[in-house]
Amino acid sequence: MVTVVEKLYIEYLYSNVDSASELLKIEPGLIVLKNSRETTLFNHPHIRLWHRFLLEVFDPGMLGREYALILPCSHAKPYRISRLHSQLESMLTKYDLVYRIQRYILSEPMVLVPRELDIYYPFANYDYPPKELTEGDRETFVKLLASILPKLRKHKKIVAVLPKHHTSILVSALKLCNMCIEIEVHSYGRKAFKTIKDVVEKIRNSMHSTPTIISINIHI
Repeated sequence: MVTVVEKLYIEYLYSNVDSASELLKIEPGLIVLKNSRETTLFNHPHIRLWHRFLLEVFDPGMLGREYALILPCSHAKPYRISRLHSQLESMLTKYDLVYRIQRYILSEPMVLVPRELDIYYPFANYDYPPKELTEGDRETFVKLLASILPKLRKHKKIVAVLPKHHTSILVSALKLCNMCIEIEVHSYGRKAFKTIKDVVEKIRNSMHSTPTIISINIHI
């Protein structure tokens, strides 16, 4: 079943790109967009179009989920086939939380991707090694993320589990937007899935307890 955000994104792509039908036929996992220090993907027209969608069209309320997890992107595309993301999906299915916890992927150059879209172009078809992030691209990444974060207030609670690199991006964006939203931030270290598992279980338990104020806790 096609979700609301998928339908909206596909319609947006058709409205703005003449070759949308061909782009959407590109097989997930086929890398057709590659970053380089000479030609950054942050400036690619289709990726800039996605940034516009995030800023001008996307509304987390359309997802209908109280809770949200922010996770890092993966070398494997689509994200869902990576070991970490597939383990998470299995756990959410086991706990019947697939439709209660929204998953977002923090990514250069996409910035933030709802997991529902990870099988579509360009999210399933790019390669941007984090080590190639220049100071200029980092500044762009942080500014875009800082502009998008206030939209996530539609979620009751947000937890981010990220490696140090992406943690620094998120923390910089939070500072830039003057701590515009409360996010619990964890750096997952060597035992990434264990950290994510603990976070999901904590969210699961909170669903059955009295709501508490969420603070920004950074564990690096």
